[in-house]
Amino acid sequence: MSERCPRPSSARSGFTLIEVVGALVIFSAGVLGIMRVGSSLTTQLRYSGARSEIVVLANEQLDSIESMPFDSITAGTAQDTVSVQGWVYQRVVTVTDLTPVLFRIDVSIQRSDSVGPSHALTSYTSAVW
Repeated sequence: MSERCPRPSSARSGFTLIEVVGALVIFSAGVLGIMRVGSSLTTQLRYSGARSEIVVLANEQLDSIESMPFDSITAGTAQDTVSVQGWVYQRVVTVTDLTPVLFRIDVSIQRSDSVGPSHALTSYTSAVW
């Protein structure tokens, strides 16, 4: 027959207080790390959404100028403000007369405090030959 090793009388089933406290410390460190990553991810998602809207606004402005008849485009600079996700951006559109049949169009959208996403693009439009 098999002999069983008897348990020492001092051994108890369960966890000691030190083991429980250690497990709680490790668990809370993990939860805090996840919360920090979640907060950073939320900020990045907000910036990403704002950048997408800014790119669309800049491209729409550029497309509206390029769709105009060439004779009605005038050289100069125009500024206005646009609101994207609660942030106020400055939009600057500059049309430069390079030659009698060629214009350069620059569109930039950025915040005045330089915090958050911004976008700038350049295009050229010409008269029909």
